[in-house]
Amino acid sequence: MQFQNIYTLFRSQTAKYGNTSVFFTRSGNGWESQTWLEFEDKVNDLACAFLAKGLTKGASVAILAGNIPEWSICDLAAIAAGGVGVGIYPTSSTEQCEYVINHSDAEFVIVDSIVQLQKVESIATGFTKVRQILCIEDGGFADFLNTGRSNRAELLPQIEAAATQAGSDDTAIMVYTSGTTGQPKGAMLSHRYVLNSVESLQRSVPIFESDKAISYLPSCHVAERISGIYNRLYNGTPAYFIDDLSKLYEYMLEIKPTVFASLPRFFEKIHASVVSQKGAEYVTSQDVKDAFGGEIRLLTSGGAPLPLEIANFFKRHELPILQAYGLTENICVAFNTVTEHRFGTVGKAMPMCEIKIASDGEILIKGEMMFSGYYKEPEKTAEMFDADGWLKTGDLGELDTDGYLKITGRKKEIIVLSSGKNVAPALVENYVKESHIVSHCFLFGDGHSYCVALITLNQLEAKGLDDIKVKAAIDAIVEKANARVSGPEKIKKYVILDDDFSVERYEITPTMKLKRNVVAANYKEVLEKLYE
Repeated sequence: MQFQNIYTLFRSQTAKYGNTSVFFTRSGNGWESQTWLEFEDKVNDLACAFLAKGLTKGASVAILAGNIPEWSICDLAAIAAGGVGVGIYPTSSTEQCEYVINHSDAEFVIVDSIVQLQKVESIATGFTKVRQILCIEDGGFADFLNTGRSNRAELLPQIEAAATQAGSDDTAIMVYTSGTTGQPKGAMLSHRYVLNSVESLQRSVPIFESDKAISYLPSCHVAERISGIYNRLYNGTPAYFIDDLSKLYEYMLEIKPTVFASLPRFFEKIHASVVSQKGAEYVTSQDVKDAFGGEIRLLTSGGAPLPLEIANFFKRHELPILQAYGLTENICVAFNTVTEHRFGTVGKAMPMCEIKIASDGEILIKGEMMFSGYYKEPEKTAEMFDADGWLKTGDLGELDTDGYLKITGRKKEIIVLSSGKNVAPALVENYVKESHIVSHCFLFGDGHSYCVALITLNQLEAKGLDDIKVKAAIDAIVEKANARVSGPEKIKKYVILDDDFSVERYEITPTMKLKRNVVAANYKEVLEKLYE
């Protein structure tokens, strides 16, 4: 590692870039910038305020906010003051917020809006360790910064002395996994984890100080936390913060980003837009670049499989979308790169990560970027490793002869048919989801002689199609998927649901992963009818 800890990296970068811009936020019809030195001042003021108000060493600071510069400021200030930054999804329910705040032993909670403040205050009587709740919108956060500023002469030297000596194995941040079963777990990520991860990214898909990035994915998710916040910090890359997701495309044309990371669905929409405007046979490489503002050089994707049609379209137009694979416990596992990529895979092992496939097909990993454990849950931590110290991902996969990794399913999601045959549902579900019209596919079959599926629609893509055309389209999609799998894996019957799966009904996590037991329970009668 080039730096011992995150704070020394932070101070090195603020000294290097000084009065150049690091953050851009929307202001009227333009963009307002903040410099690296302003960034440093706010982090130091906030860290001083935390100490002045009694933050305990190792205690957490919970951040409940959208994509704003204050997210990074709060995370780094918590680290500087000897605390641990913990993110909460803005869409979280009051119950979910209360769990993370209490389980993480948060002493301070920072929210971005009055709406989030009201959410948190409604459950404040149940908090066990919280000293203060701060809101950015109502001015409370600014007052808190002033408190830190007035104590800076006394406290900043203490902060600098302690923060620069933080150990590489000390916990820097916590990321709560969105549990598909049970409550989320707090993954403790050390300075070593963060710094080795951004170095691995730099050696795989480098970004630079001359690049322009967009921040719009949730900062509490490990991908945006590491590949976004800390990767940009490590490389001196400025970011534009999107305050209104409905204007992402409009803003992108203004910003003209050079690097862009997203989920497959966004790239599908860009593909559909370009083709509808130009006609498939007339699309040029510049047309595709112009759809991102005209200066784009790097596209990356993760979180779900990228349909081959989309992958081939972008590659054909000299802008390949590079897919990656990782998990909260080790975000940098595999990545397709500009020089080495193979569609249908998530790439080769990243620097500082080893990959092997266990005898039962589970992907095992080892390296210098593994998490330190789950907070207050040693037994669940121990379950994540085999006897030789390999991290058990829970995912099933294959390594081809050239070392490219293909994800084939989830180990715990294996369906056991009445015949004794095992089926990995993710493989079939992902084949169905390659179509733009499908939002989710849920495969079911435990204890039965064949598999059935619940399918939900992407309403934007299905708009304008009547029921007959939708049924015909889904029939063709299922038939195509079935042709790619073995007999036991085939979908024999399916139902198109009227509504998509919902976070509010606990059917999916905030990261859009299916909660299989909840879906099965909610649609028990529908599934039973498919076996009549």
